[in-house]
Amino acid sequence: MQYSNVYYTSMTPVAYPFPEVQSGGVLQERVRQIIDITNAPPPLVAQGGLAIASCLIQNLVDVAKPNGQLIPPSLYLIGVAESGERKTTVDSLVFHRFDELEANQDHKFAEAVAAYELELRIWQAKNKLLFRDLAREDEEQVIGELYQHQQLKPVAPQRSGMRTLTDVTPAAAIDVFRREAVKSTILRSSEGEEVLSGAAVQRLSIWNSLWGGDPVRVDRKTGGNCVVNPRTTLYVQAQPQVMQKFVGKGGENARGIGFFARALITYPASTQGMRPVTEVGDARNSEYDEWVEALFLKNIEMLSKSDFTRTIIEFSDDAKGRWFVVANDIERAICPGGRFEGHGDHASKLADNIARMAVLLHCAEYGLEGKVSLRTLDDAILICFWFSNEFLRLFGRPSEEYRDYLLLLDWLCQKRAEGFRYLRKNHVRQYGPYALRKSGKLNLLLNWMASTGEIGIGLVTKKTIIDLYPGYAHDQWQLMSVAQ
Repeated sequence: MQYSNVYYTSMTPVAYPFPEVQSGGVLQERVRQIIDITNAPPPLVAQGGLAIASCLIQNLVDVAKPNGQLIPPSLYLIGVAESGERKTTVDSLVFHRFDELEANQDHKFAEAVAAYELELRIWQAKNKLLFRDLAREDEEQVIGELYQHQQLKPVAPQRSGMRTLTDVTPAAAIDVFRREAVKSTILRSSEGEEVLSGAAVQRLSIWNSLWGGDPVRVDRKTGGNCVVNPRTTLYVQAQPQVMQKFVGKGGENARGIGFFARALITYPASTQGMRPVTEVGDARNSEYDEWVEALFLKNIEMLSKSDFTRTIIEFSDDAKGRWFVVANDIERAICPGGRFEGHGDHASKLADNIARMAVLLHCAEYGLEGKVSLRTLDDAILICFWFSNEFLRLFGRPSEEYRDYLLLLDWLCQKRAEGFRYLRKNHVRQYGPYALRKSGKLNLLLNWMASTGEIGIGLVTKKTIIDLYPGYAHDQWQLMSVAQ
């Protein structure tokens, strides 16, 4: 299948509102706080929150998908925004405490490396003397001493906790993983040029393997090979020009091998010109900082144990049933005329990303125990389908069904902006987009949107009512006024 390699030349930002969800606990509160402080596009702030949750939790738990498969909870997130959208500010507010803790670990690791290098030089000097003694002293005795000395060779220190990489190519990242025995990492890039450069495109399959939790074999220049398998989060922010250049020079390959299909990508509408200048309160959040520190230290503690095992997070029975329904709906939508026609690469990873995100939201709210509830899964479905809409908008030509879906979504978003909470289905049929007034087509679209959690549908006094905010508590007075 051929993919357009000039897509980003006509790319425009999305204006559809990002969903508000209830799951996530202190992480959700921090995301909302940062949106209020910065007035940055909510999808970019949400990506930052998901990125730090992914890197803090990815090596502590495994996701037990309802089909029985175990996968990492790691997410790949790509945000596209012009300069001035406060990408760096958002990154700093999300990762401030994390960066402080990592800087302290970097200092300890540097001290350990310096001590190791000195011990190694001393060991090498003695080793050299023993080899010299082979020609002058009792050979058997010296050989015995050499064997004993070999057992005393210093062992290179391993990095505790996590390793942040910034603006590196896949090849450079793999070298760091090998040298430092990294077990958990996050690639953070505020510009994205190195990650999305021409040279990096040739080895994007490495990121695909790490997303799936698969080991990567590394061939050393000096001979031999080794295997690296760090849990990996990718959090890349790039300007449209960088993405345009990337797509023109190799993005078709990135789409073809499934790199973009694994990522939650967005190009949100700018908030510049709509950001009132007001007094800013304390930008820190002590409860959030404590949450970050607790998980950071948990990573260090667990990685220091030789018998370390990850906690397996499962789904409740209700959540399992819901996940199977959505996963099968996604599979059917790959067929000709379906929402994901021509986008099977993306569809095949969507149910995985939903499960991963649900576990991250669950752990952020309830800790590293318990089962993912139906409410949390529904929130993950809502967010992932928002990003799915972005993927379908940004890549390729949509099917007729998807064009109809976007038409209806745009109309419903307009109704939300006008202050509507509930609508009769007959009202949509009568006043909605003209192309969708046939009941068969409209019913299919409404049922699909209800299955993804974008709207709610129910019968009230024998009338079909559409809820534009299904995640909120019902407003009985407003509901009955519409149903009468």
